[in-house]
Amino acid sequence: MASALAAQYNLTTSTSFPFPSATLTPSAAVDHIVSHWSLGKGHIQDGETNIAFVADPFPNSPPISSSDISTNSDNSTVLGITYPQGSFSHETGGVQFYNLWNTTDGSTFGSMILSYEVAFDQDFDWVKGGKLPGLRGGLNSSGCSGGDSVPDGIDCFSSRVMWRKFAEGEGASLRACYSEKESLIFTLVYAYVPTPNDLCDAKDVICNSDFGTSFSRGSFGFLSGR
Repeated sequence: MASALAAQYNLTTSTSFPFPSATLTPSAAVDHIVSHWSLGKGHIQDGETNIAFVADPFPNSPPISSSDISTNSDNSTVLGITYPQGSFSHETGGVQFYNLWNTTDGSTFGSMILSYEVAFDQDFDWVKGGKLPGLRGGLNSSGCSGGDSVPDGIDCFSSRVMWRKFAEGEGASLRACYSEKESLIFTLVYAYVPTPNDLCDAKDVICNSDFGTSFSRGSFGFLSGR
């Protein structure tokens, strides 16, 4: 659990994102995020029309680990992200922006943990896969959020949760826990990091043919509608 792991490494909360107390249209949502969420370069890169603060669509279905996550308990708004039919990247659907992480004394980070809650509509079409928010360091030109440069351990890194198109044999033990009526998608952590010391041969590590490394593919998953 995130709180236990943070306590193990003596990590304290450095950054949190305030949510509005009422729903906001896309343009107002953009204004709120730009004003209160410490954006890199002070703007949203892509998808300004695909975001809004909306009423929690699943108020009576809290996540299993809700007691472990710092939730938005003061109000019932959530950040809604739209993926239009036919979209396939952050340029055609979803949203992309970079947040800056705060320190009380201006020091750099040696360790970081990111936690958040996420839900997918009951009829969400998982198609081939998708990426969710994660941690990143380095210049945009370094390509460590997806690009043409393989990280060397000095220039940059990124690590994000993503879901894959379901493949037979991945996450079989998880699949047995749910009925056929429930939509369960299997996920992994996808990272652009160096792979020294035979990391690619380690258990639950898959080094992809282009670049990027999958960790624990199929070991956990998302249920739609909660």
